[in-house]
Amino acid sequence: MQKSEKIVIDIGEKKEQDFYEAWGIRVAEKYTFYYDESNNCRKFWLDDERMHFNSNYTEDFVLAGVVTKDEKVQISLEELRQLLGLQNNVKEIKFKKHFAEKDFLSCTKKPRLGKLLTWIDNSPLYIHYIQVNNLYYALVEIIDSIMNPIEMEDYGYNYYEVKSRFYTMFKGKEEELQLLMFKYKFPNVGKTEVKSFCNELLQLLGSRKDMNTEEKFITGMLVRAGERGELVFLHDNDDFIMQKNYLEFYLSPIRTFYNSQHIFDEETEIQEKLEKYSLQRNGKEVDSFKFVNSTEEVLVQISDVIAGILGKLFKYINSTTINEMRKDIAILTQTQVNCILLLGKIRVESEIENKGFLHSIAPLAEIEKLNTFLNLVLARKRELY
Repeated sequence: MQKSEKIVIDIGEKKEQDFYEAWGIRVAEKYTFYYDESNNCRKFWLDDERMHFNSNYTEDFVLAGVVTKDEKVQISLEELRQLLGLQNNVKEIKFKKHFAEKDFLSCTKKPRLGKLLTWIDNSPLYIHYIQVNNLYYALVEIIDSIMNPIEMEDYGYNYYEVKSRFYTMFKGKEEELQLLMFKYKFPNVGKTEVKSFCNELLQLLGSRKDMNTEEKFITGMLVRAGERGELVFLHDNDDFIMQKNYLEFYLSPIRTFYNSQHIFDEETEIQEKLEKYSLQRNGKEVDSFKFVNSTEEVLVQISDVIAGILGKLFKYINSTTINEMRKDIAILTQTQVNCILLLGKIRVESEIENKGFLHSIAPLAEIEKLNTFLNLVLARKRELY
């Protein structure tokens, strides 16, 4: 292939449309999506000096923002500054500068966040996000290497539940897991080392007598993989690099919502990578996306806030037990409760509008924990009122 040639990516293919429609995602609708990101570590890898992940594994990559259907949402920077109580010399609304605190619950103490969420709730805007749990995304490569979905179903197990269970089996063992992954240059395990890699994973997971049926099934598949000496998706990869970049998650919504417009905040690395591709539909190049300077687009600035607060929320969910949540929720203020429930309301209404707006590449256990958290906050509201 000549250097000048681009890799063609077809969007809006019928087989993809049919797949998404089967899941209740209305891909043919015309929307305008606005995007920003948070927790973008550029690539997720094992640092060969520290023998640990290069970034905090509880911080999910989030590509998120607001989306509108037919009605144009008009709000000027001046109006937004006035709404949020910011000075006239503020040139751009940024989550880190105007909303961020050390953690999610601290952020929800700010009346400013509640004001913005209330405005979104009263506007024709929805929110959307792609959430990528980096550790989960790496670990499921092991599951996909030791068994396939049909085999799981034959044994009576759900594909996504098995992946989620495998992730939760390593809770509290993340330090040892990182050292083990480093030892075997994960995700590039040598074929001669497959058995010892599987055996060390099994040792880390602990005694089978303390496991439930699903966990015993997973460990049995690990034993089998060790005997076979092959982990199909964990060979011939780059040493230590589990996620080279996040380009695929920028491409995903463009391909899914092929009739929509997609407006991203400038991201130089992603833009450079996209130059290698030609996105086409019916043989013609599409112009359904663009990157803009966020100072020129207020809805991208609002998307920065949405991406930021969701990033904080997902980190809180990933790093907090249910018991710890109960203690936190017991002392939430009325301002915090209202803010959290408003975010939850917008999230639910967005999913009702289109199931494709909320996309989590994360363990089911953490998604369920998020829903439990919101229900517990609702119970706290009843105590306060």
